Amino acid sequence: MENFFRPEIIIAIVLAILIVFFVLFRIMKRRQQVKTETETLRKPERTEDGPAVMAASLSLLQSYKNNLNKYGYPYFQETTPFVLQQLRAEADSLVIETKANQQIFDLLQENYHGLADFQQVSITDKKKLELEVLNHVNKTIITWRNYLREVGESNG
Repeated sequence: MENFFRPEIIIAIVLAILIVFFVLFRIMKRRQQVKTETETLRKPERTEDGPAVMAASLSLLQSYKNNLNKYGYPYFQETTPFVLQQLRAEADSLVIETKANQQIFDLLQENYHGLADFQQVSITDKKKLELEVLNHVNKTIITWRNYLREVGESNG
């Protein structure tokens, strides 16, 4: 019992408690930031402007990617259901009467299902899942940008 009251032991215990406190505080603060950054679902109006719908979805994906990079797995866990709902709402707002709009709708649905599949995966490695989601989002962003560029060149 005398060993516990030596100054170096007391200092080590106090330091350990402070480290645990600051780590827990940082984790809680990070979770709070993730929760405050979630938006409310906005319902877009029905439109025949496929490139505009894709551009809005692209903007949402870019924001999602940036925040996923910043906050990691907790952001994925908290925000992906909202992002899926918003992407679904964007796709559902598209009036599919032309072949171009059908292609855009198919690209939107493909991305939606890809993200939904990541939510269904059993988690063994959070960092690996986070990187796989980022990879999927990055590929989708590149594909969509290229598609929008092609559409812009053929119309302009």
